[in-house]
Amino acid sequence: MANDICNSKCQMCLIWEQKKDSEVSVEEFEQILNEPLFSQVSNIGVTGGEPTLRKDLSEIFEVIAKKSSVNSASMITNAIIEKQVKQNVHAAAEICARHEVGFSVMVSLDGIGPIHDTVRGRQGNFETAIACIEDFRRSGIPTTFGCTITKSNVYHVDELLDYAIESGITGRFRIAEFIQRLYNDPQSEHIRNFNDNERYHLGLFYTRLLMGYEKNPKIRKTYESVRGMLVDGKPRQTGCPYHAEAVILTSRGELLYCSPKSPNLGSILEKGSAARTFFSNLGKRKELRKSSCDDCIHDYHVDLTFRDQVKFFLKNKRIDRVYGLKGLLRQSRKIVNAVPLTSTEELTSSNVLIVGWYGTETVGDKAILWTLIQRLRKRTIPPDRIVISSFFPFITRQTIREMNLGNVEIVETWTKEFEAACDQADEVTVGGGPLMELRSLDHMLFAFLAARRQNAVTRIDSCGVGPLETDFYEEVVAELLRLSNHVQLRDKESVEWAHDRANVEHAKPDNDPAVEFVCHAKQPGTLSTTTLPQQTDTPPIACFLRDWPINYRGDRTPEEFAEAHISFDKGLAKFVSSISQKLDAPVQLLPMHTFFEGGDDRIFGRKLRASIKEVDSSLPVFVPNEHVDPWQIVASMQTAQLCVCMRFHSVVFASMLERPFWAIDYTNNGKITAFLRGRGQSDRLISIDEICDGSWKARILARKAA
Repeated sequence: MANDICNSKCQMCLIWEQKKDSEVSVEEFEQILNEPLFSQVSNIGVTGGEPTLRKDLSEIFEVIAKKSSVNSASMITNAIIEKQVKQNVHAAAEICARHEVGFSVMVSLDGIGPIHDTVRGRQGNFETAIACIEDFRRSGIPTTFGCTITKSNVYHVDELLDYAIESGITGRFRIAEFIQRLYNDPQSEHIRNFNDNERYHLGLFYTRLLMGYEKNPKIRKTYESVRGMLVDGKPRQTGCPYHAEAVILTSRGELLYCSPKSPNLGSILEKGSAARTFFSNLGKRKELRKSSCDDCIHDYHVDLTFRDQVKFFLKNKRIDRVYGLKGLLRQSRKIVNAVPLTSTEELTSSNVLIVGWYGTETVGDKAILWTLIQRLRKRTIPPDRIVISSFFPFITRQTIREMNLGNVEIVETWTKEFEAACDQADEVTVGGGPLMELRSLDHMLFAFLAARRQNAVTRIDSCGVGPLETDFYEEVVAELLRLSNHVQLRDKESVEWAHDRANVEHAKPDNDPAVEFVCHAKQPGTLSTTTLPQQTDTPPIACFLRDWPINYRGDRTPEEFAEAHISFDKGLAKFVSSISQKLDAPVQLLPMHTFFEGGDDRIFGRKLRASIKEVDSSLPVFVPNEHVDPWQIVASMQTAQLCVCMRFHSVVFASMLERPFWAIDYTNNGKITAFLRGRGQSDRLISIDEICDGSWKARILARKAA
């Protein structure tokens, strides 16, 4: 710590309330660094306070760079005083380069524009921070940003990540923690004060970091630990360099075992020996590890251990062995066809397992799950136990909460707990979603095989079939259908596939289960508290759009798809802006899906908003940063003057609510076209090609949808 003062007024730190007192001089710092305890120190990170407030900071770096054991040094800065910060960072970089010592800088950046300024308590700090980052990058100085997440910016971190990806800058995201050296115990309003929805949002965000941004294995390990602490209530799952190989030196020459919770071990200058100060207090460090480490969410990183790598290898090897589709198919082929059930109304199953795409659910999946569970509970003899298999249990727990589904158990897919649930179930249901070309079909086939071994009921409840591109996955789907006692599929084309390709004559068509949820939700009084805040008094155009996924490219080559995708993005912006102008209505871009895998619609919505603004900067366009639940989606549709739908279940919702809507069919005459054809609403369809080439104009702008 170069100093204990700061010119910022951060929400998560009260160092700025400190008055300058004693600071170790350059000579004293050199004396301390020459202590035998530090004879092998390889990296020194210079922090504060705000280190660039020290006029002799370059001399501090001169001492660091001259130490023979040091191979890298770093600095973190708030970048408030732009000129002074640049001078100090360039000086430190030059000194380190001259001594052949690596150097890097981290700039604090907690959001875009006023969000950052609010967290840091300084107007204009965002502009100076960006100016410094750009200057350092142009100069070839390795530069990252550090984002600290508090109550104020929790719903804005995705925008910052968008910015980082677009700008090509690297950043780290940490949760604000109570840290004694920051004097921040009174700041509980801002620190680790998240409600259930905010923790869920952060779970989604850290999953996005893991799936689509962070590549460094040890940072990923920390992020997995942070997510587990936030959404699963787990203790810290990663180590910390302060357990064995790092220490804090304060600006007064005092030693701390770690930053957050360490007692002050005393001044090296006064005690005369860093080693004596360090080693005579190891009992305190042991107690510190016992009392504080499991609950510490601060972003300290350690490399993956050999044990970590072995554990990861064995876990994946076991999944491949137990759930490998080729092996499961070999087992399945030996089992005779399931005996068809004519009805499920009189089933008396006491222990029902629901498998499918849960743990990544869209709004439509949530609506389906609501219906499936209501149907089970309306049986003459309802089940005693309902279990859902989930890829990411925290996702499904949120679904259970927001859909008011009560006592439902959740097990993580591909685990021994899931296998136990398969063995205990007397009914296994694939609940909703598409039976398509994805490896995740493996746990469904595994569950059906377990069910058949114990003579349990197997059902496929209102799924669709496809898209399927290979013979292998066609066989997997056919086996699921063949092993099912009761098959209900959500469209005529899927039923025909089951009859013709799987030879399953007992497959029957059924309404999408989400329809029952919509019929319930639209009842008077059901949605009284769920409407999203209106941005204007004019009823909006509510849009439920998604990125165009490559697996629906049709017969286009990947190169042709990439070119068409660009045209689609531009065409969609023109389409939405034209309708907004015609109806003189604001635009809501609302998410039917908020999980990174499968496309977070909020990410797409923010990009689309920027494109719409390029067409007409005056148009009001709203994209929620937070998660939106099915009740809010229904309420928004009911208050909109027009719905523009692309996600399949947004089409289902709008149609069943009898709202004016247009439907963009990205499925190549697939499930969206099939659904609307069955409803006699094919005139509401707009093809991808029409969006790409603009041919929608003559048909759409000529009239309002009615």
